[in-house]
Amino acid sequence: MSRRNAKRSDTSGWVTRMINGCTEYDAMSVTIYFPAGHVCCDLCPLLETYARKQCRRTGEYILDSRTWGLRCPLVAENTQEDNYELDC
Repeated sequence: MSRRNAKRSDTSGWVTRMINGCTEYDAMSVTIYFPAGHVCCDLCPLLETYARKQCRRTGEYILDSRTWGLRCPLVAENTQEDNYELDC
């Protein structure tokens, strides 16, 4: 029984599950929009810029934010070309 299906009176199973660790995960996704032809870390809301430029999603330190990181999980959806130019 997942937590969202658990009744308020049935909390003992949920507490046991939290002590023993999580056994189930729900996958979620978001859409991030960029200006046409300008996909880069500089314009991404996942870029952390406090001390160093770092991706919040992968934890990768970004050396050149005018392009995108080597471990970037973003996938272009609405491209008409196979060789999509990714630059700022």
